[in-house]
Amino acid sequence: MSEFSIPLSRVMGLERTLENGGTATCTLRRPDATLDVQIRVENDDTTHHIKVAMGPLSSSMTMPRKLATKCQSLRDFLQDLANGRADSGTQSDEAIALMEAQESVDGVLKAGQTAYVITTVNRDRPLGAVVTNDEGEVCAAVTGASKEHLAEAIRAKLWPVQEGLGECA
Repeated sequence: MSEFSIPLSRVMGLERTLENGGTATCTLRRPDATLDVQIRVENDDTTHHIKVAMGPLSSSMTMPRKLATKCQSLRDFLQDLANGRADSGTQSDEAIALMEAQESVDGVLKAGQTAYVITTVNRDRPLGAVVTNDEGEVCAAVTGASKEHLAEAIRAKLWPVQEGLGECA
């Protein structure tokens, strides 16, 4: 038996509802069935509050508005619910680590820059980040061993130390 899934492109279509709040319907599919999910989003300045109902099942989640992977997180949440995974209402250690790393990296960005934090396959440097500017150009790409290490690596790329500063004549 295959699982219910939703294409990422469909979830990306829900981005407007995420940003502006409101309601939307999303259909999850598997070869032998479809499932309509009712989604309600309420926003405050820093957080998305998401409530979903699929048939008799309902659940909710909260995520930061600045989270770069929020569409993917919403997709995973919906698929977990539809497929009966009991832990779908809680965030995994990896998801929490990514959100904390995102917050750390966001703290060192210049105005007009956006960071995308991901996990890597490198055990020594399990976190990665790519920073882009408003034009979509890559400003920095680094990996790190921890959220602090990642933020410091981004800071070093974005705010290089200028030679000669602090020297006495």
